[in-house]
Amino acid sequence: MHRINGLIKTAITIGIALVIGIIAILLTSSEPGNSIKQFFIGPFSNTYFFGNMIAASIPLMLTGLAASLAFSASAFNLGLEGQLYFGALVGTFLAVKMSGFPAILAIVISIFASALAGGIIAGISGWLKAKWEVNELISSLLISYTLVYVVDYFLEGPFNDPEAGMAASPYMNSNFMLPKILSPSDLHAGVFIAIAVIIFFYFIYKKSTVGYEMVITGRNRKFSNYSGIPVKKVIILSMCLSGSLAGLAGIIDNLGIYGRMIRGYSTGYGWNGIAVALIARNHPLLVIPAALLFAFLESGANVASLMSDITPEVARIIQSVIFYLITAEGLVSFIGKKRREGIKT
Repeated sequence: MHRINGLIKTAITIGIALVIGIIAILLTSSEPGNSIKQFFIGPFSNTYFFGNMIAASIPLMLTGLAASLAFSASAFNLGLEGQLYFGALVGTFLAVKMSGFPAILAIVISIFASALAGGIIAGISGWLKAKWEVNELISSLLISYTLVYVVDYFLEGPFNDPEAGMAASPYMNSNFMLPKILSPSDLHAGVFIAIAVIIFFYFIYKKSTVGYEMVITGRNRKFSNYSGIPVKKVIILSMCLSGSLAGLAGIIDNLGIYGRMIRGYSTGYGWNGIAVALIARNHPLLVIPAALLFAFLESGANVASLMSDITPEVARIIQSVIFYLITAEGLVSFIGKKRREGIKT
């Protein structure tokens, strides 16, 4: 019943946001009827737009799952942006250096390295929390911002392709690219990897001891301590898994679309992933439709900007309203839970 009530609240929030988006279109467009039609129908009008919409949802599925894992264990990972960006750099660097390797081996190594790099970075915040009670929300955010500049340094300097004409790495071997689906759109086989990972973690949640410990820790940390659950280890593990999924999201995009690392290509993936997790109420399977919703809003605004006179910023308005309303409701619930646990907020 609690989850159903939460989903009803989420549906109302999304409805309010869509209404506000329509009002924005009515106020800014000289042809509001066509603009609204293109916004809602455009992403489904042909395979190119539809494929690009699905492709845009792939990193959001993974970052949404990453945020959900951390939040479910009452660990707040706000460093997804930096973990994704840094993980993608590590994986892309290895892919470029392994140009002579068999494609399957190179892809597996680069994906594993990206996930490992993201997991280590997030794990640092988890370890600081477990060891010295350093707020993981603040530490993960600060480390993330630092890593963004570190990655930009490498893309502009030691790992820059001088022929690119921009801050970008050399291209990896074209054989390493994930197979395309619905050509000429950007949709690629990474969508199956993302869905498989989500299903895997869903069963981890439901069937494993680790999943049970994460859920119980997230619901009541004091009770978990008293019942013998290793809360500190659970927090570190949840942060590591969260960062690993963020790193995976970054490299999947490079292997599927770009074939190289481009400065700033992933901006917003981490924060939108947090919004996706909030919409999904931290349920792994609900991350899929939540990510598709965000991708639909983005794609709808882009299509409408091509076919009418509105700008893509309309999607930002709707996404922001969803994020603020769900975050506010989540904050109220969080404060109420802490008070029930007897912890000073």
